[in-house]
Amino acid sequence: MAADMHKPTLNALHRCDACGSRAYVHVIIETGLNEAGYPDSGELFFCAHHSRETMPIIKLRCNVLHLLDETRFLQQHIQPPEATELTNLKK
Repeated sequence: MAADMHKPTLNALHRCDACGSRAYVHVIIETGLNEAGYPDSGELFFCAHHSRETMPIIKLRCNVLHLLDETRFLQQHIQPPEATELTNLKK
């Protein structure tokens, strides 16, 4: 199961609720009580930019039930290609 921590759970189908970009953060928050009196929840998806912008407010004002932050995978996606890869593309 430890190997699963090295693979992203969120994929390109998960979109930011604020702007529609690819989501790297998934939050489940308590939204209140339902008709039966049990706690109800809602989920939010954010891109890295909007998670940095809104998560401090959400953590302060909401009861966060689950937080999945996969922004570490974003770093892997934007690394520049190695010089050898660039020379191989020219051939």
